[in-house]
Amino acid sequence: MLPLLLLASWFISACGGLIDEAPAAPPPRATRVAAEATPLPPQQNIPVGEAAADSWLIMLYANADDETLEYDIFTDVNEMELIGSDERITLVVQLDRYDGAFDGDDDWTGTRRFVLQQDDDLGMIASPVVEDLGEVNMADGATLVDFATWAIQTFPAEHQALILSDHGMGWPGGWNDPDPPVAGPDGLELTSDGDLLLLDEIDAALGEIRANTGIERFALVGFDACLMGHLEVAAAVAPHAAVMVASQELEPALGWAYASFLSALRDDPTMDARRLGEAIVASYIDQDIRIVDDAARAEFIGGFFGGEPDASAAQVAADLGGDITLSAFDLTQMPAFLDAFDRFVETLSEADQRAVAQARSYAQKFENVFDSESASPYLDLAHFAELSANESGNAAVTDAFDALAEQFGAMIIANRRGDGRPAANGVSIYFPESSIYDLEVAGPASYTAVARRFAEQTRWDDFLAFHYFGTPLGEALEPDAPISAPGAGGIAVSPLRLSEGVINIAGSTTLAAEVSGANIGFIYAFTGFYNADDDTLIVIDREYIDAGQSKTLGGINYPDWGDEPLVEIEFDWEPLLYGIDDGQGGVVFALLDPQDYGATGESATYAVSGEYQPKNGKPRAASLYFRDGELISIVGFTGGTIGAGAPRAITPATGDAFVIFTHLYDMKSDDPDAEPEYRTEPGDTLVFGDAAWTVTELQAPAGDYVLGIQAEDLDGNLVEQYDTVTVEE
Repeated sequence: MLPLLLLASWFISACGGLIDEAPAAPPPRATRVAAEATPLPPQQNIPVGEAAADSWLIMLYANADDETLEYDIFTDVNEMELIGSDERITLVVQLDRYDGAFDGDDDWTGTRRFVLQQDDDLGMIASPVVEDLGEVNMADGATLVDFATWAIQTFPAEHQALILSDHGMGWPGGWNDPDPPVAGPDGLELTSDGDLLLLDEIDAALGEIRANTGIERFALVGFDACLMGHLEVAAAVAPHAAVMVASQELEPALGWAYASFLSALRDDPTMDARRLGEAIVASYIDQDIRIVDDAARAEFIGGFFGGEPDASAAQVAADLGGDITLSAFDLTQMPAFLDAFDRFVETLSEADQRAVAQARSYAQKFENVFDSESASPYLDLAHFAELSANESGNAAVTDAFDALAEQFGAMIIANRRGDGRPAANGVSIYFPESSIYDLEVAGPASYTAVARRFAEQTRWDDFLAFHYFGTPLGEALEPDAPISAPGAGGIAVSPLRLSEGVINIAGSTTLAAEVSGANIGFIYAFTGFYNADDDTLIVIDREYIDAGQSKTLGGINYPDWGDEPLVEIEFDWEPLLYGIDDGQGGVVFALLDPQDYGATGESATYAVSGEYQPKNGKPRAASLYFRDGELISIVGFTGGTIGAGAPRAITPATGDAFVIFTHLYDMKSDDPDAEPEYRTEPGDTLVFGDAAWTVTELQAPAGDYVLGIQAEDLDGNLVEQYDTVTVEE
């Protein structure tokens, strides 16, 4: 037991619905799902003509140079071919493919430009190749400028819509190219793992395209990518477009329902950009060709939906749509919106900053791209603002929020959200905990450089500096100023009390403790298993402790610890752990880490970290997300670690595998001066088949355990207490 006592002493000391939905036109049906590749058609010259009234040029800038999304973007292009160009609508695509993943359509690689003609085959692009560019850097703004300038000058139209498709990261941008032929001139830590099309590059590129072509503005700019529904992004696009369409959250692998909204545009080319934005939002997921077409749906769902090849379109759409978001913005309202936003920011700086930190902790959040050990810095702006007004009790903040809410109504044309994101109101904002704000990749210098237009037009970056450094709004940040995070510290956990220190494997021990302090955010129960063979502590369980009472705003439940919290904790601990059942006879241990607090323990969201290994393509860091014991999504990251780099929802194919990471501490028990070292290592592997994955309860082995209570403050810091228990056969 000596190593366990040392271990415990170290731990003690160290540590929905639719809003303004427009009706969607049903897409045409594909006559075939796949076909043998046909020879590449010769390059064709497309004549230049004069712009006709009510004519549209739809441009898709499709960076599929990635193994997890190549097939999905390739299929999106084929969905567009179901409609094809006509005398009023011209569909132009620049598609960059990945070398080594999806091998369909003659497995060509590089970058090609197409003018899409009507074709019913989802398995190949039958339209003529206008130009074969070879390999180009789609993460370089100059590449975007070249494509859109060429398209607009070659295919005159009254209205231009530009859609960018790939990985998105929020205010940093996206459209990564890990191995470009020529790297873009970014020079930021954000691009240390590969080139990115940064937000300031997108802003500059759109301006250059307008200057080159003489168009006053784009009718619509859309981001068929994750996490781009940020106020920072909308501010960058606003000078260049009338309407923007983007998602606050990750997008499922399907992408947009191109055949549906293009069918609506073909049937009525007189529609304006607002109506086109509404059609894109309304058709999202439900009208996607891989949902509504029986053969395409059967191929798409594979084993992800539990081996139900006869699953209905409604069932699959519901399964995919739980956490979705998509919004259309009227960018002509941006000046008025930013005025109201700045007034809100000014009043927020006069409020109790601890209450502001509490609002940040409990606001609706979206996927994290910076650091999986910290809470996501991407918040729903409206939900955060209303929480700030409620929690601060400040009348000026409430009045400013009411004025801002009116501007939300004017700017958001249409908003779609799944039941799992009930407080997604259309616009996200960046508000990190201090641990992320202190990172070079995400701190003030990077943020103000990349989200430059937003930083110049608003005082939000000044507010972040005020919140963390105390710098008055509008004053320069002092070099090397220390961060002082409101809501940090000020909590304590009492020593644990165990009714029994030794129990039978079928028995239990009662754990009791108290947590006190005004800055309690969340409380967790911790269990670790000591492996004497290699002197490691394996983390086997970590879960939310229910506050007993909660508050609800916008459908989001968050704990209510009371005005002067003294939280009394008592529960029976049994030697149990959790595993994943692959539905095919395989059951393996997995650590489920808390992600989103729910109204009940069952409705909370938990994540399993690991490595996704496609049959074809490179492995990548990924997480499995479970809710109510069921696998609801798989997210892969372009960076080398969980929560780092651009995320993307993954739909697994039969034969793809997932390696579950084991989380452990090297205890170094033979060195009393050494601190345990945390790490992860590959654990068990499960292979996707034709059955759904679920969480199951397992009997933990006999041995020595560390039990703990971890209290998290409003800045994400932990205060902890631990004790040990022995489980005997």
